[in-house]
Amino acid sequence: MTGNIRSLTLKRKIFDVWNLPILIFILSFILFLIYPILVVVKESLVDVSTATISISSYIKFFTKPYYYKALVNTLLLGLFGTAGIMIIDIPLAYFYTRYKIYGQVLIGTALWIPYLTPAFIGAYTWLILLGKYGLITVLLRSIGIMIPTIGGFGGVLIVFILSYYPLGFILLTGAFQTIDPTIEEAAANLGASGLRKFWTVTLRSATPSILNAALLVFILIIDSFGIPAIVGIGTPVLTTLVYGEFTSEMGGPPIMASTGATILLTISMTILILQRIYLSKKSYITSSTRKPVPVEPTTAKKKFFLTSIFFIVLVFSLLPIVTIIISSFTKADGPVLEYGHFTLAHYRETFYAIVKPLKNSYILATTSMVLDLLLGSLLGYVVVRKGRKIATFIDAFAALPLGIPGVLFGIGLVLAFSKQPLVLIGTAWIIIIAYFVRRLPYPVRTVSAILSQVNPNVEEASVNLGVKPFSTFFRITSRMVLPGVISGGLLAWTSSVADLTCTILIFSAKWKTLTVETFSQIRSDLYGPASVIGIVLLLSVLIPIFIVNFFTRTREIGQE
Repeated sequence: MTGNIRSLTLKRKIFDVWNLPILIFILSFILFLIYPILVVVKESLVDVSTATISISSYIKFFTKPYYYKALVNTLLLGLFGTAGIMIIDIPLAYFYTRYKIYGQVLIGTALWIPYLTPAFIGAYTWLILLGKYGLITVLLRSIGIMIPTIGGFGGVLIVFILSYYPLGFILLTGAFQTIDPTIEEAAANLGASGLRKFWTVTLRSATPSILNAALLVFILIIDSFGIPAIVGIGTPVLTTLVYGEFTSEMGGPPIMASTGATILLTISMTILILQRIYLSKKSYITSSTRKPVPVEPTTAKKKFFLTSIFFIVLVFSLLPIVTIIISSFTKADGPVLEYGHFTLAHYRETFYAIVKPLKNSYILATTSMVLDLLLGSLLGYVVVRKGRKIATFIDAFAALPLGIPGVLFGIGLVLAFSKQPLVLIGTAWIIIIAYFVRRLPYPVRTVSAILSQVNPNVEEASVNLGVKPFSTFFRITSRMVLPGVISGGLLAWTSSVADLTCTILIFSAKWKTLTVETFSQIRSDLYGPASVIGIVLLLSVLIPIFIVNFFTRTREIGQE
């Protein structure tokens, strides 16, 4: 009798309905993530002449200046860019969380806009302003002031800092808001000055969060394709090198492209592993439920000074948006924009050309978002409700795409699915799969974060009354975690619509997207039409976010 009960229990565990989403997740990631990565790594280790395993491509990479300079540039841009962003963001985040400034809520909201703007659009607008024929460049030239153009290493570095500093600010603001204020108060009571208190208490308590933000920014910089491709004149980096080598090697074995992509993957994964090791050893936990409350500066001059700093940052944040809007109405002759001469010609010229890419972007992003939400929500439930071991595995495995460079993933998909038995290249499915795999971590994290705060009693009562687990999830649990589902879906959709790094390698003429069309116009020096398409892309990203935020805020007010 006991043996039969154990056998029945074992069968229930094996045939548990929640094993189905886990199985789908593992199989889809093995087929569409791990397999393409292995194909790229294998391609980099094969000698074309002998068809044997060889490291000749790596020897060539590290001995030819053409190749290793791209690696050096990538690492230097990552280091200098991350350092510059942290130098800006640490004091900004500290001042924002500790002092009251004029228009604090407005400034905090506006600083999200550059983060939500596709990075390569920001690069394009800075090229309009500070390029060879840029507005500021020409204006200064007319009064006898000659400045270097934004192209090159320095220009790429500046654009990286201006594009990614909002992300660092957002992450560090959250970090400084979680520090127990009693620690800072104790330091002040012991006679520590403001600067000493900041260095010895606040900064040390926020060290894990600062490191986490820095590493995330570093990975974003080295994985970026659009910014160096647009601004990096004569400054090759790994992403642009890989793209150039891959497109030139089409029709033959893409050995050097695979080698460069594998090196980029090694850098990204090494950083993520070191991050996990460091954070597992360093822990700064406080038990206080209080949060630091911004206080009034001691003098009106100090408050004005702090507000001025944020105002300057805000101007740099919103300048690209204003620039691209003005440029879309400005008469242009290729890359030369004749400011003061307004026209609607760019809108007329691009109206019909933009319809198909717009439709494609929405179809592809929406389809992948639905897949992400269906599987991601179920996995988020499993992470919270179905045991610590499986939760740890799913959480770590699902986060893997966040550390995979887009160029490597794109090349892997092309190499893996351009021949039988599964040919996906040239179809919409190759893009949908890429978006689905890369964005799945978003709903998994957002749903699991909210579900961890929800009492499971209601779900257990439903199951005890005879409702099947899946039915309980979709009827009851999904309603309780709806904010997480919406947030995860919004992140997945907007980031898919704005994706360029991976899409540029896997799109076909039939499935050209808004990002690819915008990038093509920029590379063709058609700045007027590029501005129009860029505005449509910006609106496609920003409008859904504002709509969701509006209804969320309205709902919260109604509940109050």
